[in-house]
Amino acid sequence: MIKTKGPIVQENGGVITLPPNPDIISTSVPNVLAVDTVKRYPLGTKYELGLRTYFYSYASGTVNSEWGAYKAKKTNTVAVAPTQATAAAQAAAYPGETLAAGAVGSHFVTVTIDAEIGVLTTGVLAADELAGGFIVVGNGGSQHPQMFQIVSHPALATAGGSLTLKLDNPFTTAVTAATTTIELMESPFYCLKGDGAGGEYVTYLGVSGPPAVASGQYFWLQTKGPAWVTSNGYTCNSAMDRTIVWVGNGSVVSSDDVTVESGLQIAGVALDMSGSGASNAPFVYLQGMG
Repeated sequence: MIKTKGPIVQENGGVITLPPNPDIISTSVPNVLAVDTVKRYPLGTKYELGLRTYFYSYASGTVNSEWGAYKAKKTNTVAVAPTQATAAAQAAAYPGETLAAGAVGSHFVTVTIDAEIGVLTTGVLAADELAGGFIVVGNGGSQHPQMFQIVSHPALATAGGSLTLKLDNPFTTAVTAATTTIELMESPFYCLKGDGAGGEYVTYLGVSGPPAVASGQYFWLQTKGPAWVTSNGYTCNSAMDRTIVWVGNGSVVSSDDVTVESGLQIAGVALDMSGSGASNAPFVYLQGMG
C-alpha cells in the first residue's frame, strides 16, 4: 500500500512533490523555462519530467543556463548554544507549547545567527528565510549529533542575535546552553548563482531551466537527467573518456585519474558519441540530487 500525505500532482509524465512542511500549497504544473518574480512553490519543490529532475530555487545573483549553478554561501558559524527560550516564552509565542526550547520532546531550539546568513549577508532575516535549511545540534567533541530540517522561525531584525527555530522532529537529547555546539545552513536551493565565476570552493548543484535568471527571481534548477553544459575543447576526446566533472567556473570537462584524484565534483556522464581529438560539447546526463 502506498500512503500519501500532502500534494503530489501527476500530469503528462511530470510529477510534482512538495517538500516537508510546505509554506505554499501549489499544485500547478510548471513551465521549467520560465522565471517567477514571486514565489509560487516552496523552495525545494521537486518536479520530475520524464528523465529530468528539477528543484524550485531562488537566485541571489545572475544564473545563466550555460553554467553550473552553485550556492555561494557558507554555513552559520559553529557556536555553542545560547540560553534557550523558556517554557513561558514558548507558551506565549506558540499557544499550547509547554516545553522550553532545546528540551527533550521540544521541536524548538534557540541559536545565534552570524552575519553570513540570509540574502542580505548581514544576519538580518525575514520570517522563515531559513525554512528548508538544515541544522546539526551537538556536532563537536564527544557529543552525538542530532540532524534536523528547519520548518519556520520569526524575523530577526538584529544581526548576530538569538533566534528560536522550529524543527521537523523533537529532541531526544537535551540542548545544554554554553556546551552543545550548533551549526546550520540555509536551504540548498536558496541564494544560488550561475555566472561562470563560482571558483573551486563551491558545489555545483545543476543547471538553470530558464536561459537567464536575475537576482531575486525564482526558477527551476535541473539536477538530474539530459542537459547541456558549457565544456572545453577536450571533453570526451579520448576513448572511454565518458565521466564528466565540474570545474571552477561552472563548466564541465572529462575526468581522468588525475582530475578525480584532485577532487573535482562529478557532474554525470556523456550521453552522445564523441570523436578522437574533436572539440566536443556533449549532452550530459546529470547525476545530482533527486
